[in-house]
Amino acid sequence: MLSRSEHQRHAVGAEEDVGALRRSVARVAARSGMRAGVAELVATELGTNLLRHAHPGGYVLVRGAGDGIELLSVDRGPGMTGLATTVTSPLPSARGGGLNAGLNVVRRNAAEFDWYSTRRGTVVYVRLGSDPSGPDDGWRFGGVNVPLGGEGESGDAWAVVPGQPLAALLVDGLGHGPGAALASRAAVDAFDREPVTDLNRFVRRAHEAMRATRGGVLGACLIDAERGELAYAAVGNIGGRVFNGTRSQHLLDHPGTIGTRLPLPTVRLQHTPWQPGSTLVLVSDGIRSAWSLEDHPRLLEHHPSVVAAVIEREYARPTDDATVLVVRHIPAVAR
Repeated sequence: MLSRSEHQRHAVGAEEDVGALRRSVARVAARSGMRAGVAELVATELGTNLLRHAHPGGYVLVRGAGDGIELLSVDRGPGMTGLATTVTSPLPSARGGGLNAGLNVVRRNAAEFDWYSTRRGTVVYVRLGSDPSGPDDGWRFGGVNVPLGGEGESGDAWAVVPGQPLAALLVDGLGHGPGAALASRAAVDAFDREPVTDLNRFVRRAHEAMRATRGGVLGACLIDAERGELAYAAVGNIGGRVFNGTRSQHLLDHPGTIGTRLPLPTVRLQHTPWQPGSTLVLVSDGIRSAWSLEDHPRLLEHHPSVVAAVIEREYARPTDDATVLVVRHIPAVAR
């Protein structure tokens, strides 16, 4: 199972914020067993770029990721090119230094790197540490999980088990803070305890696992790329959509909570086609229900974490934890 801890958000609007970001990243590097030098260099470049080129500044999302660190630089500036970039686009010329020179330094030190820029702003994704790629089964996934206020524990959590089929989970503990985090971790533990092959059975298992907590809501799915089908089960307000080219299919949630003293609500499975190149997006209720990709051309061509960061930037509510999980399958002929 691959699950991800919450991000910590570091606002950058003044010189001292760059120093605070650098020190925070150094602490995360130490916990991950990394040498702090490269991590501090990358953090400094990202923070300085925000300070100099993004007005009125931006923020960097940071979390440990296995033996490395994931960083997402996010801003609402005018964009590096004024046009949406593609995942294969080179960075513009670095003549004269500045923004693009800094990002070239970042890319040279990254195990994974991607960027997306439009007139609405820029997102830069960096993963430091060893190369995260495993067997090339075509699955690509990532997410953003930002706690209320940008720091501390998040009551949301997500997890993915790649394979055939792939299993994915997004859970939101009731409320926020440590109590909500305890509830979401109970569901993730149930997800990890045995392979998820039956969604009804998993929801019942999660319900029992969360009884000792305040409970929560969740959405879980199984994606069978060979059969071309996605099965989805949700209890409570977890939102989801499947994108197939220019078309999208809403995944339906159902009222209720799990892990409380109330009886487990009836779980209704939804089945929808999964075509080669499809993308799944799941969001917690910390993301406004009217979220859309219409103003973000070619966004789905980018790393799933970039997609998630753009949605979080545009549609996160300031009153709750906010999580976006993105899963895409790339056909073998396109790899």
